[in-house]
Formats: sequence, structure tokens, C-alpha cells
Amino acid sequence: MFILELQASDVHAALGRLLDQTRVAGLRLAAVNARAEAGEYRIRASIDAGDCEAVDRLARRVGTMIGVAAIEVSRECRSAMPAPCATAP
Repeated sequence: MFILELQASDVHAALGRLLDQTRVAGLRLAAVNARAEAGEYRIRASIDAGDCEAVDRLARRVGTMIGVAAIEVSRECRSAMPAPCATAP
């Protein structure tokens, strides 16, 4: 699972382009969130993919679009459940 975050001046254009480019790349979105922040918009997309190169290509394509100020990709780490504690006899 990867997290792609971007800042944009036009949420509708950026979100539409992100959704379209994700579909064209054959990637699956697990969740999308958009919010206003200091006069710009921040869009956060969780991408269910095992191929980091495909996600990097998507980020490069989306990052070159007009209105996108910044983009960042990170890998979501799922914490392992702790092993149950053994009790002493």
C-alpha cells in the first residue's frame, strides 16, 4: 500500500486528473481524501499496489500537471500485531 499526497490550487482538476491517471495506470485506489489547507488543497490517496515503480510513474505524471504544487509518495507500513504474552506457570 502506498500513500500519494499532493497539494494543488484547484481540487476538482487535480482530483479528476489523479483519478484518471490512476485508472490509466491500472492501479487500484483504496481511499481518497481531499481537504482545504491554507488557501490550497491537499489530496491524499491510498493506492493498493505492490509495484513501487508503477506508483512512482503515476506520481511523476501527476506532478507535472498544471496546478499541482507538490507531490510526495510514501509506503504505508502496517504494524504487526504483538505476540501474546506467555504467562508463567
